[in-house]
Amino acid sequence: MFSAPGMVLLGLSAAVLQGCALAERDEAKRLKPICFTMLKTRTCVPGPSPKSADAAKVRNLALRPDAGRVVIVRARDGDIQGLVPLGLNGQPLESLIPYSVVAVDVSPGLHEVRIQEGVDATIPLELRAGDVVVLEVRRRGRYGKRFDLVRLSRQEGRALIDESRILRALDRTVPSPTKTGGEGTVP
Repeated sequence: MFSAPGMVLLGLSAAVLQGCALAERDEAKRLKPICFTMLKTRTCVPGPSPKSADAAKVRNLALRPDAGRVVIVRARDGDIQGLVPLGLNGQPLESLIPYSVVAVDVSPGLHEVRIQEGVDATIPLELRAGDVVVLEVRRRGRYGKRFDLVRLSRQEGRALIDESRILRALDRTVPSPTKTGGEGTVP
């Protein structure tokens, strides 16, 4: 039989090992791909998801007093497959899966949002500090591979955002050519 001090030591060792396993599991969950699945169709982007506080700011279309915010949503019935790669000011931004949202904070001024691959869908935006603009990625036709960017009202945007998953909340107020993803906190 084990002595009382031996049992305590054994219990502590088990707790430490379990804590390590939980940390590894949490990290694996954080980096898990974010996917949209319907019937036999599955479309994914790499994780991580944004922090819940950042996602709430995006969902509520909260403004940022020192920057403009562009919220891009893809959430139309029938648009259930494929990635749509986005660009901002000539640089790759993110890819949208069906029923997803990306928000990006930018410095005040003129910016260009575009769909990157094989499409001439571009929207120039003049943003001031505190502006929030909602854009929709809308598929041309039911099964086409071409998309349009359409500017929405806050009300229209909020309705689509409520049906969607927040993929990213990015801060591009200071250019960072090497980082994309859910890192950082959106003010």
